[in-house]
Amino acid sequence: EGVASVPSPPDRSANKAWLRALELTAPIAQNPHRVFPTVIDELAETSGEAPALLSDRERLTYRALAERSNRYARWALDQGLARGDAVCLLMPNRPEYMAIWLGITRAGGVVSLLNTNLAGPSLAHCIDLVSPKHIIAAADLVEPLTTALPHLAGAAKIWAHGTGSDAFPRIDRDVERYAGDTLSGGERPPVTIEDRALYIYTSGTTGLPKAANVSHFRLMQWSHWFAGMMDTRPTDRMYNCLPMYHSVGGVVAAGAVLVAGG
Repeated sequence: EGVASVPSPPDRSANKAWLRALELTAPIAQNPHRVFPTVIDELAETSGEAPALLSDRERLTYRALAERSNRYARWALDQGLARGDAVCLLMPNRPEYMAIWLGITRAGGVVSLLNTNLAGPSLAHCIDLVSPKHIIAAADLVEPLTTALPHLAGAAKIWAHGTGSDAFPRIDRDVERYAGDTLSGGERPPVTIEDRALYIYTSGTTGLPKAANVSHFRLMQWSHWFAGMMDTRPTDRMYNCLPMYHSVGGVVAAGAVLVAGG
């Protein structure tokens, strides 16, 4: 009692983390045409055969991730998808998940990341919120999707991904028709950081889920900010235990390591 307290010294490591985050995010607004899919293309050139996304069923190098996403971009363009048109994605975590939304957003589309635990009217509600032109469902989730179909207000074209369902055309086969090289300037729509990229849903704990708009700017900001805060490096690996339809599991966890080449 009566002894003056000594202030704690500043946390220099925290200061450095904030500085790194600011340095990585400050250039984003100055390069409006450099969106997250562009970053993946750049990494395909510099990190080529380094592993980008790994799972128990798939392995995608940076080059393979870029090529796979370019196939989906060309598929989207061939389907006549216009800037701002929505595509719903119902799929469990896997590397292909990111390849799909990278490609469709590269083409100017907006991907709605559906909660894989939903079915029936709840799933139909989330689909109707974004009025999609297409719905892509993993083969093992086609059954819960069919329980939502009677409740849908729209008439989106449905695609299955993978074996086990003959009810809908197979998108994983269809995309093989398209080239995986980088889209030329004439093919690529003028997407900028101001364009919408994803719909990510609220949890629905205070009512039915709502579709939050996520722009290309937010994808760049989230991934680069956390890359700076965590000081991610090419030698790093992140184990992602969260669903990829979630903003943290689908963008922050993967993106913060990917942009560093990890």
